[in-house]
Amino acid sequence: MGLQFPVDAITVRPAEISDTAWGADLLFSAGKGLFSYVFASTPEKAQETLQQAFAAPNHAFSYEYAQVVEVHDRAAGLILGYPGDLKRKLEENVQGIMAHLLPISRVPRILVNLADLSRIKQEVDLDDYFVLSLCITPEFRNRGLGSALLQDTELEAQDLGCQRICTDVTYHNLQARKLFERLGYTVTCSKTSHRFETMTDAGGLHRLEKNLENRS
Repeated sequence: MGLQFPVDAITVRPAEISDTAWGADLLFSAGKGLFSYVFASTPEKAQETLQQAFAAPNHAFSYEYAQVVEVHDRAAGLILGYPGDLKRKLEENVQGIMAHLLPISRVPRILVNLADLSRIKQEVDLDDYFVLSLCITPEFRNRGLGSALLQDTELEAQDLGCQRICTDVTYHNLQARKLFERLGYTVTCSKTSHRFETMTDAGGLHRLEKNLENRS
């Protein structure tokens, strides 16, 4: 789908801590079951936890690793991602954030869920770029912004020297899978578990990947 706005009406900028209120809610809306699973919490508590986590620096859910797309200075969506050589450390740092934000009584369930998730998710190579989430606000969907934001991120990944860009899409998110495949991504692996399927209502995870051209 082509972009349905004048190019000069669109701005892509780094997210700021002031984007937390709408940005964290949009991020949560794109993966309610997944965040509830990761935080071993009710959707309401998971959303609150993500709000707090998004505002904190140096971890995988932080605003620091998000880019915001604006249309006529109105926030229209965001993409959150990072290169593979940074991903593992940022994910490790999430555990510290959760320990700070969630009661210690929830730790055993969190560890069980994270262990299950680790069996489903595929590793990301150090020279790959991983997109955790791409989400557009409802009023701006189906107007080409998701494609534009993803293509902008692909250029960023190329500039960082990444060889591929990848993401995980749930089985039930057919619209997201269609978007990525239309832009040249292919499914390289699909995995699930009974626990994951039951507790997230997401079905499972597809890994989608795309090779990037060398711009050097």
